[in-house]
Amino acid sequence: MKFILFSCVSCLWLLGSTSFAQADTSKYQLLWEIKPKNGATTSYLFGSMHSNDVRMFDFPDSLYVGFVKAQTVVVETDVAALFETYDVRLDPFLIDIIENTNDTEGTRTVYGSEDGRPQFLDAYFQELGYSSGKKVLTLETFEQQMVAATSEPANSTSNINLSPVRYSEEMFKQVYLQGDIVALTKMLKAQLKEQPGAYERLISDRNLKMAIGLDSLMRKTNVFCAIGSGHLYGSDGVIQILRNKGFTVRRIVPTHHVECEEKKILKNYPLYLHKNENLHFQIELSGKPTESKDNGFYKAIYVELGQGNTYEIHVSPGESDLEGCKMEFLVNRNYKIEEVALADGTIALEGVVKSKLLGYQWKRVFVKNGLTYELICYGGNKFMHSKRPQTYFNHFQTLPK
Repeated sequence: MKFILFSCVSCLWLLGSTSFAQADTSKYQLLWEIKPKNGATTSYLFGSMHSNDVRMFDFPDSLYVGFVKAQTVVVETDVAALFETYDVRLDPFLIDIIENTNDTEGTRTVYGSEDGRPQFLDAYFQELGYSSGKKVLTLETFEQQMVAATSEPANSTSNINLSPVRYSEEMFKQVYLQGDIVALTKMLKAQLKEQPGAYERLISDRNLKMAIGLDSLMRKTNVFCAIGSGHLYGSDGVIQILRNKGFTVRRIVPTHHVECEEKKILKNYPLYLHKNENLHFQIELSGKPTESKDNGFYKAIYVELGQGNTYEIHVSPGESDLEGCKMEFLVNRNYKIEEVALADGTIALEGVVKSKLLGYQWKRVFVKNGLTYELICYGGNKFMHSKRPQTYFNHFQTLPK
């Protein structure tokens, strides 16, 4: 799992939390304005990271301006590919929802913890792109990132490994806090020194491919692009490659104003409306889910990758026997099956189930229009003991057949 996360971030341990307002802005090099020779478009390039630390979401004013004006949002890869692939919770079976009914301690996740933002930063920008109706593009496929992470040089017998660790995560966070991409790059090279060819495979080779993709896009449209900070600096970095291609690239000194109008616009983007007229339902989610269908069984899944909370919608042909469904639910001194009357009078069953693969889950099931609907959600301690499962259930609406 470690090599996958490293690849997606392009410098996972480099990218921690930041609060630009309190940092020395003289070294800040995370946000760049980019223009082609004719100056027809203005684009922004931001050094991103896979972390959901709340401090890193305090962006400079110019980032809000660039995002709002952008016609196209570009990220490294489609992070939604992780929705079906990985459970980003750590030790989900240690979440003892049955005994600790008042447990509100935030649990750790792969990308941070429940005390952070719902998404890590890359996913946040992709999510905002969809919610704001902008065109969302990626510079790499998820499969291409996996190839970069798992390809082995001729004199190596293992995948990318960050051991022995030269710098702690906190050390990298402190450097990122200053936006010092020069120091970050030096630390990254030192971290990968023991892996021959790793830096070239993970960083240099991919820098060129990313810059080529951005070259064609930034000449035609206003782009907001977020890529791992490890790709920005150096003679082989994306910034220098774009300069070599004739772009004017300008570092933006961060400023913060409480009344930044674009900040208000960004924070007021609506939730993403997911609608399926064939299956007669709609629901508002924080971002765009992934969908699949197999032998009539439909599944949509959306994951808050930062906090590790997962939301699933299952729709099956035919009307299941609700009495038989009751056998799935846990019944004890803390939990029982609830019979809930929906807005249209439909009766639903709601409660806690335990999956052999995923641990404890909240579930609501009901039948309507010749279909069986199952709404499932699960996460860490705070999520499982909160009202968020019921909020999710109640956002789901069936549509007239």
